[in-house]
Amino acid sequence: MRYTLLLICVFFLSKQPSTSIVDKAIAIQKQYQVGNDKYVVMVDFSKSIFEKRLYLVNCKTSKIEMTSIVSHAWNSGALYATDFSNINKSNKSSLGAYLTENTYYGKFGYSLVLKGLDKTNSNAKLRKIIFHSSKKMSSKWSHGCFALPDNSTRKIINLIKDGCLVYAYK
Repeated sequence: MRYTLLLICVFFLSKQPSTSIVDKAIAIQKQYQVGNDKYVVMVDFSKSIFEKRLYLVNCKTSKIEMTSIVSHAWNSGALYATDFSNINKSNKSSLGAYLTENTYYGKFGYSLVLKGLDKTNSNAKLRKIIFHSSKKMSSKWSHGCFALPDNSTRKIINLIKDGCLVYAYK
């Protein structure tokens, strides 16, 4: 009986977002020291495109407030993003830290501009890598943007606009 209960607990705990995500978000935020330090968005590209792999971490409470599925670029891989680039028109996702900037309405509706902070994503603005809804996309894969389900796009963008850190890693 105790062994069965132990297995159930281990299985349940393994399905929960790890506190290491929160720890990593806080450490990344200290490294970059951005103006809007309440949230850090962590994007774990080691997970499948069908899994929740975006974590909205509240650094003030040390809690994950939201999770979401999020796209990767079609040239980065099918189910898993395995190939990354900072080259314009590569149609690949980029790893590293981004700073959120202003919002606007564009082809995909309400969107959020990103500025790349690392050599792995320094061309983010040139490449027009943004946060936007996946509603008008023809597939789950983007050209490099962080596309979110339509029902959570506005909420996430409004929480992180104007100077929050986004960190994409594998």
